[in-house]
Amino acid sequence: MTEIETPGELLRRIYEEEFGFIPTNASMKPVHVANGLYRRLCGVSSDHKPLAGVMRQYVKNQKGGVVEERMPNSDILDRYPDMFSDVHGNRPSDEAMTRFRSLANETLGADDAVYPTVASFTLSHRTMISSDFSDNGAGDFIAAFLRAGQPQVKPAAAILIQSLLEEDTDPWTTIAWPLLRVATERDFPLTGAALDRAQRASPLLGTDSSGLLESPTLRTLRRHFEQLAAYEELHGAKLATLRRLIMFGIFTLHVHMIRRCSDHLGYGPRPPILLDLFEGRRRSLREASAATLQGALRAIEQIVIHRIRVELEPLCEGGDAEAYLAGLPHNSDTARIRAEYSAHLHGGNSLDALTEAYWVAGYDGGVGSSSRKGLPWHALLNLGRRAGYLLPYDDRGRGGKEHKRYGASAEFAEIIVAATVAPGDPVDFDVFLDRLRDSFGIVVGRRADFEIIRRSDLQPTGALQKSVSVNENDLRANVMAFRDLILDIGFAKSYADGRTIVTTDEGRR
Repeated sequence: MTEIETPGELLRRIYEEEFGFIPTNASMKPVHVANGLYRRLCGVSSDHKPLAGVMRQYVKNQKGGVVEERMPNSDILDRYPDMFSDVHGNRPSDEAMTRFRSLANETLGADDAVYPTVASFTLSHRTMISSDFSDNGAGDFIAAFLRAGQPQVKPAAAILIQSLLEEDTDPWTTIAWPLLRVATERDFPLTGAALDRAQRASPLLGTDSSGLLESPTLRTLRRHFEQLAAYEELHGAKLATLRRLIMFGIFTLHVHMIRRCSDHLGYGPRPPILLDLFEGRRRSLREASAATLQGALRAIEQIVIHRIRVELEPLCEGGDAEAYLAGLPHNSDTARIRAEYSAHLHGGNSLDALTEAYWVAGYDGGVGSSSRKGLPWHALLNLGRRAGYLLPYDDRGRGGKEHKRYGASAEFAEIIVAATVAPGDPVDFDVFLDRLRDSFGIVVGRRADFEIIRRSDLQPTGALQKSVSVNENDLRANVMAFRDLILDIGFAKSYADGRTIVTTDEGRR
């Protein structure tokens, strides 16, 4: 740390060094991550304005609360007269043009992330990649993660994604093709702030002599990512494959962040992921699942606070925070630090109080938008909701956006099965659950996991933060509900002797 770093600058750097991206954007969507990932893998972007203009016929006026037509059909036809005329030079009717634009918006703007000035489309081809940076480096990090270890390790998942983005025969690309032809593609190398962030994150992706990632968590996640890609290459359709790889990439970010404290320090919490399969209807399950999520957020906070303290300690000789504060310049940042320092001191350790002051001053105004605090889990909560493993705690208040629990949509269940069980290698249901726990920290309520759930920690020797109370009968029912979900989606077979075998082989139904 340099003495001129503000709390916001320090926090931003720590986020980049510990997580590989800035996870504060509460509006981050899967299409933003996909756009960033594809841009890094392909090294290109295109002018998004022609396609965005066609899709954004109507725009909501936020102040008036009404929908306005910003780009009428006549303007589009005047700008691109050859794109929509038939072989005789006749223009489409106004009604037909409106239907086409509505179809394009519903298919290519499914995440509602397309605006005239910046856009991330529902990507199906490399020419749809834009220069939208709303992912805050998340896509860059996943791309570097998928490419780590070359040439010893083949980046199969990255190669699959790039090859799929070269294909142009799918319905999504066909709809956009007339406008894609007029968009200018340009090289987009890693430069500026993105390059600085990648360099700061590069130690996270260090590899050994055999090309394997040194981080045990990232090494495991990479193995499962490649397994999912191998399954998708055999059985997946193009658009479904791209979507599922992005969803798993988002889950990868989640597991990486919540385990970073344990990986970096060698101690500290290793929170489990308790999936509630009853949609929040059983209170004890709902509360226990939400408790494991809160434990995950505390683990993220713990590593950040640890890093802040490590950065500040050399600057406070002998632990004298007062002397350090006295040497800071007189400005608004220093005033905020001093105010928070006084609030947290209370006769305790001055270095701890200074650490808390930098943490609060940093997330409260130094990182993220002015309308929301820059806490390091906003992006995870929004992305997890859209990826199908974070669900509303219940139906009360704020639409479930703030208070969440872990769950599993049918699509998310398909993804984790395909990433965990290889074709031709069916496994017993209990073995499958062992793999989920060991690889991702996912638990559903087996007796072997009771203590993990109560402690909200995968490490039995970890310090007990808070005991979680949960009904054991509800946990047993949760296991059966998860088994039934795997059976329903066709990735398991149940036999008369009570055994359930999880399989990704064709003909499993």
